[in-house]
Amino acid sequence: MLVVVLSGPGGAGKGTVARALVADGDLVLSRSWTTRARRVDDAEDAYVFVTRAEFEDHRATGGFLEWNEFLGELYGTPVPDGDRDLLLEIDVAGGRQVLEHGLEALHLFVDAPDDDELRRRLLGRGDDPTRADQRVAEAARERDEAARLGYEMVVNDDLEDTVAAVRRLVEAARSDR
Repeated sequence: MLVVVLSGPGGAGKGTVARALVADGDLVLSRSWTTRARRVDDAEDAYVFVTRAEFEDHRATGGFLEWNEFLGELYGTPVPDGDRDLLLEIDVAGGRQVLEHGLEALHLFVDAPDDDELRRRLLGRGDDPTRADQRVAEAARERDEAARLGYEMVVNDDLEDTVAAVRRLVEAARSDR
């Protein structure tokens, strides 16, 4: 089983890239759990939305491969339970935990072309200006950590090109197995 870790700042387009990869049918998207409120643009199956108590109970029983708290909300990736190639759409801190867990994985970081574009995308999806500014500031930290962890960096300046680049990286990782 190949595990693909797809990270990047909020608003960079990693969710859109993930949906395109899963639509091919050869990657299964791990459905993360979160305590955050559902946004208007979230698909029905975007996350398993739970209370903090439900999340903490699942974590206490070893139910997550990785988990993190981001801007006051909890996010976690359930332990994989299949043999198909798996896509994890998680933040860089989660990607670090996957590495620490000893799970061999392809780590990809999808980013916006620049901070102005990232902020524009965040505002366009409904984030308030204060939250958008927090996410842009956090993006700089995430980029630095992703580089230290050896992530492959992919700039999402054209969605079709970005999806094609990510597909090539996945196929190369499959060939190397």
